[in-house]
Amino acid sequence: MLLKDKFFEVLHEERITANDAVYLCGIKPDCDVYNGHFPGKPVSPGVCNIEMIKECTEMLTGKDLVIDTIKQCRLTAVASPAVCPKVDVKVSVAASEDGQSYAVVASIADGETSYMELKGTFKIK
Repeated sequence: MLLKDKFFEVLHEERITANDAVYLCGIKPDCDVYNGHFPGKPVSPGVCNIEMIKECTEMLTGKDLVIDTIKQCRLTAVASPAVCPKVDVKVSVAASEDGQSYAVVASIADGETSYMELKGTFKIK
């Protein structure tokens, strides 16, 4: 895990099914990422949001994963620790027939505001 407990922390995990979960994540405003990413007006980098989704997917599957393909990634609003100190990371997975990868549908949101939507394939390391 690259960013867990540095960029974000998992405050609560809600398993919906074996393939679906919601992670309440606290964004850490004192993370070094924000020192270089618009100091004074920090913005969560999209790549960090994608990594947060990947790491939540690893918690759901119990597997070390790498991103194979991103079929769709929409940044729908600007995330910032000042604006959204806590977000819900929703993850849904479907294992491939050979069991070596997962189709992933995920989002990052808080209440009514959606910050990112992602669809892709993550491979088992």
